[in-house]
Formats: sequence, structure tokens, C-alpha cells
Amino acid sequence: MARGRGASEGAVDMGLKLRMRGEERRIASQHERLDDLCREVYARIGKDGASSALDEFVLFETALDAHMSVEEEIYFPALHGLRADIGEELTGLVEEHGWLRSQAAQLEGLLRGGDAEGARAALDRLARDVSTHEQLEEALIARITEGPVTPMGHSSLEA
Repeated sequence: MARGRGASEGAVDMGLKLRMRGEERRIASQHERLDDLCREVYARIGKDGASSALDEFVLFETALDAHMSVEEEIYFPALHGLRADIGEELTGLVEEHGWLRSQAAQLEGLLRGGDAEGARAALDRLARDVSTHEQLEEALIARITEGPVTPMGHSSLEA
């Protein structure tokens, strides 16, 4: 009985790993889109001033918050299910989400106040921090989902 149970757990882990690989691509794509939105805000500040960039920034901020919420509520718990030993790393990433949200709120205040110079400097910091954070997430995800995921020793996702 125990033998069958282990085989079943292995199939579940393999299925979860396959799903996580698909999600890994989706997360990377979302990171690229967030980076694009950030560049649009930066360009708008330079072209038309801080206040004019507020709509683009709110779009970026909303997308960033939604992305981080999905990671916190769905994706990170699934990763923890694959590797219980990464709990501290996931907790650290969630704590960074709080810091990124705080930076975004401060930046929004600068934009609302029309402080183009302050907003560009704050956006530079936020963009660097978001990029560093994204790299940490993607490296952790790749570390968790790498390796063979089929009994034949290769990924069924490889082309």
C-alpha cells in the first residue's frame, strides 16, 4: 500500500512541476510587461511632466499589485508545495512585495504633486528594485522546476 502511495505522490509532484513550468513562462512574460509599463511611465514623465504620467503609472501600479497578489496567493504556495525547504526564500520575496508596494505608493504621491525630478528618481529606484526582485523570483522558480519531469528523463515541454 505504501508503495502505491509513493508512486501517486510522485505523479502529483511531476504534474505540479509541469504546471509550474508553464507558469514560469507566464510569470516571465508578466515581468516583461511590467518592465514595458514602467518604461512608458518614465517616457511620459520626460515628455509631458509628472502629472501627465499618473494614468500610466496607476496602470503599472495596478498590474504590479495584481501580479504580486497572484504570486502570493497562488504561485508561491504551489512552489512551496513542491519544495517545502524554500519557505524562507518565499517569505523574503513576499516581504519585498510589501517594500515594492510602499515605493509605488510614494511614487504615486510624487506624480500627483507634479514633482517630475523626484518622480523620475523614485521611478529609477523602483524599476531597479523590481528588476532585481524579478531576477530573484525567476532564478528561484527555475531552480525549483529544473530537471527531468517525465519518467523518461526529459521534459515534455522541450521542443
